Amino acid sequence: MSLNSKDYFNQFYLKNPESSYSKSLYHFFENDVRPRLSKKELNILDLGAGNYSLFENIKNLSANISAIDFSTVANSSTPVSKIKYLEIDLLDPTFFNQKKFDLIFDSHCLNCLTEESQRTLAFKNIYEALSAEGLFASEQMIQPENSQVSMPFKMIKSARELEEEILSYGLKIIYFTISQSSKFVNEVDGIEVQCDLVKIIAKKEL
Repeated sequence: MSLNSKDYFNQFYLKNPESSYSKSLYHFFENDVRPRLSKKELNILDLGAGNYSLFENIKNLSANISAIDFSTVANSSTPVSKIKYLEIDLLDPTFFNQKKFDLIFDSHCLNCLTEESQRTLAFKNIYEALSAEGLFASEQMIQPENSQVSMPFKMIKSARELEEEILSYGLKIIYFTISQSSKFVNEVDGIEVQCDLVKIIAKKEL
């Protein structure tokens, strides 16, 4: 079974019904993204939210929040919530073509797209779903400086490759910071891998 398949994530969320998001995402939103949100009433989309969106723990935020995942069970795991959990594939050609978002937040979803064609469709859908001057925020694994790593079922680009990719889809980068030597566990064999971690905020250019 592929680690990026719907069956894998269905089983994972059934076995792990509690919060599954990375705590670094919470700090990224609070410290770097939230200060850049100026509207009083926001539409927010959380990509790859799994069974428990990080926005469950965000306080005093006036927003309509949709949390999506392609897992069949993720959207039914949090019974009492103001967040709308939806089973939606980011790669669906009709992805949110009727609604615009002031913020699209990537909860480590894009690293799981392992083909360039998938990422092309994902970024096109993200751009189309953003409101005018809407923000796209993403935390991703990138290649460490002066070395090369790989992980099964993950696409790990260099910082420069990721920067060029984002710019190519009409997004203007307004924040880009790299943390070195973050540790991740390879889910196939349990071996620890050291990658750099990048936090990016980009604005839709009209």
